[in-house]
Amino acid sequence: MDDVDRIRDRIDELDQEIVRLLKNRYENARLLGRIKQKRGLDYRDPEREKIILRKMERTATSLDIDSKFIRPIFEQILALSVEAQQDHLGKSGKKLDQTRILIVGGTGGMGRFFAKFASLQGAKVRLAGREINKTRTAAKEIEVEPGTILDAASSDTVILAVPTEETVRVATETASLMTNGSLLTDLSSVKTGISDRIAEKIPKGLEYVSLHPLFGPNIDHLHDQTIIAVSYNAGQKWSKLARALQSAGAKVQTMSAAQHDRTMAYVQGLHHFALISLGIGLDGMGGEPKTQSLRETEGKIANMLDNWDTIVGIQQLNPFLPAIRQKFLEVATTLAQTRPKPASGVKKRLASNVQKWTHKL
Repeated sequence: MDDVDRIRDRIDELDQEIVRLLKNRYENARLLGRIKQKRGLDYRDPEREKIILRKMERTATSLDIDSKFIRPIFEQILALSVEAQQDHLGKSGKKLDQTRILIVGGTGGMGRFFAKFASLQGAKVRLAGREINKTRTAAKEIEVEPGTILDAASSDTVILAVPTEETVRVATETASLMTNGSLLTDLSSVKTGISDRIAEKIPKGLEYVSLHPLFGPNIDHLHDQTIIAVSYNAGQKWSKLARALQSAGAKVQTMSAAQHDRTMAYVQGLHHFALISLGIGLDGMGGEPKTQSLRETEGKIANMLDNWDTIVGIQQLNPFLPAIRQKFLEVATTLAQTRPKPASGVKKRLASNVQKWTHKL
């Protein structure tokens, strides 16, 4: 590829990344606007804006960029931020207007994420956690109401954000309190033996759709994120929630429980298993130098520790994973014995897989 074309392609990638970062900033500003509105604070803080501009000018100077070009850019970014804060109750934020939503397990990362999402969409949100003080603290931090599992009786929708191994028990207990026509959903990473058991145990008058968000709780927005839906008894309540998720930019994809687990055995299970194996295999590594690629991989391995219980649950509960792990071990053993000459065959097989994933080459 010609250098001009290569550099232009890289600039195009950077432009896309800048827009994605602006989107993240915009969504955080919308959340801030909702909090300011509840606390009676002004949307605009001139003193903070001055501090931000001075900081960005200093950063630009330290990077050998003329600050006179940076200031007008950030003045526009700050204007976008104010618009986002004022838009927190706009049309896009009312897909769940007045819907009563209870998040059980709402003090965890994913519970907090969905509580903030539902609140921004206009819902009346309550959190229910194991410890009342922790629940009150979390509810105060994200500007929703603390509650208990008993609030399921007066909720339109209940979202379970509990450990996978606890999902069936909590779902059965919660469903017994809910009224006919309300929606029960969970966020379990494994469906076989979980969502089908829940569907059998809960009252037939309830809507029930099991969800699996294919992202962690640290994202800023749902745009371009995928959520798998395993539908058992979908009705109006689910349709309303699905529209809210889609209006926020999420891709809601429907699968059966078996389809989900078979796919996730590769997408999550094998991926995690390989990273864990690599992380343990790197035990002799320490200090510098490191490639950028290794730094990024180390970051992914480190991030798994923050979600360790879920990762272990997937390894233990997904019924399709043992055979896939075994195949992976056989492939790794074969590769370890590969001589230089047959390496071209390995490259050909790898290239074939890459073509399937990316539709390139």
